[in-house]
Order: sequence, then structure tokens, then C-alpha cells
Amino acid sequence: MISKLFLASGAVTAAVADAGSMETLKDVLLIAFLAVGIVWLLIDARRNLIATYGGAVAPAPQPTAPVSSLAARPAPASQPTPEILAVIAAAVHTALGGSSRIVSISTDDDAQAWAIEGRRAIYATRKVR
Repeated sequence: MISKLFLASGAVTAAVADAGSMETLKDVLLIAFLAVGIVWLLIDARRNLIATYGGAVAPAPQPTAPVSSLAARPAPASQPTPEILAVIAAAVHTALGGSSRIVSISTDDDAQAWAIEGRRAIYATRKVR
């Protein structure tokens, strides 16, 4: 009986201690959210000031040189255009770094390859009766 009384009083003491720590946690979270909100407002005000008072960037000058013959001539249907090659090269450089190398780029002659693969995957999940 006495041990049960000690356990009960310990539980009440622990509950009271937890209530105090919850109040402290609420205070800490309130301060953190207020700080984030103030920083957000300051960044937004700075962005608005820059946009209002001279954050305008002059447009880039247009090239006046003639277009090269490589870019002017259309690529064959089986080869990607030079613009697409440049985008792929930039993506590889950004994702993998400067030491990466593109070995080959080719187009798929069969335009339905993904549809066929999707159908094959669906049929593979079906039960054979």
C-alpha cells in the first residue's frame, strides 16, 4: 500500500514537472517562430525595396553577329539539335561536376518504346490463369 502511494505521488510530481517543461517548450517555440517571421518580413521588405528603387537589370544586348551555319541548318531527325545537346551537357556538368564526360547521345528510333515497356510491366503483374 505504501509503495503504491509513493508511485502515485511520483507520478503526480512527474506530471507537474512535465507541465513546467511544456510551458518552457511553448515559450521556446514561440520565440523561434517569431524570429523566423521577423527574418521573413525583413527579407520581403528588402526584396520590395530593391524592386521599387533600382533593382531593375538592363536587358542583355542581342548578338549582332550572323548565325553560324551549324545552328542555321536543321539537324537530321535522328540527331538532337545543337541546343538540346547544349542543355544536356549543361545538366550533366551541373549534376555530376566538371570531370564528367558524355559518351554518346542517341535518340530512340521506336517512339512507342516507353508505352510498350509500360504495357509489359502491367501484364507482368497480372495473374496467369
